[in-house]
Amino acid sequence: MSDPRTALVTGAGQGLGLAISTRLARDGHRVVMGDVDGDLVAAAALCLHAAGHDVTNVAFDVTDEEGVERAFAATLGEGPLHVLVNNAGIISRTRAEEFDPARFDLEMLVNLGGTMRCSRAAYPYLVAAASPAVVNLASVGSTFGLPHRLGYSTAKTGIVGLTRTLAAEWGRSGIRVNAVAPGYIETPMMLSGFDSGALDRDRLLSRTPLMRFGRAEEIAAAVSFLVGPDASFVTGVVLEVDGGITIDGTFHRDERHRSTVPD
Repeated sequence: MSDPRTALVTGAGQGLGLAISTRLARDGHRVVMGDVDGDLVAAAALCLHAAGHDVTNVAFDVTDEEGVERAFAATLGEGPLHVLVNNAGIISRTRAEEFDPARFDLEMLVNLGGTMRCSRAAYPYLVAAASPAVVNLASVGSTFGLPHRLGYSTAKTGIVGLTRTLAAEWGRSGIRVNAVAPGYIETPMMLSGFDSGALDRDRLLSRTPLMRFGRAEEIAAAVSFLVGPDASFVTGVVLEVDGGITIDGTFHRDERHRSTVPD
């Protein structure tokens, strides 16, 4: 039996990162779960290990380049690394004219810079692997403007450009690089928007053709596809997993109840 493929997931302590780690572990990967919160990710990894999955955990800050490199070396050794999932991210909700420049810089450092730093640190481990793949977490904010999310939307849009550039450059080394752009998924990050009043549940549902929010497991399934053999000729794409919210141009009143659109 061949050795299992190794995957490293950032922001793996909760939410999408935990769901992705769980799915990849169930797919048979050895999963390295990384997070800035060491206690959180250790508890998450312990639960997966107790369920019989091959997981380890490591605490590191994606804004610290040397820390990223040390964490990769400590957990991967000589490699290889078959899968990297850049999921770590933060968000704040403030009007653009009131947005703290320091907070903007931090969101760029974590969301966009973290994706860049982890991808660069992973390169020597990926290039030594068979069929390596990277998946970056973009967002619906990569497609349309998200009011009050200046730092987050800007960074996530940048991730699309980063994904395409790495795909074009690293494809020559056999590394596929893609992105998943989640819509509104029931995670702690999204639910915090409801709690603060920044998001309107009914309005979001009315704008989403599938008329529901997504589940973290559905994002994990998309990642599983993109890193697997069925996507072996797919690179540089942004897979939108958003219930159709970014493609719906319907603005008729009560359109969801109509069977046809009037002239």
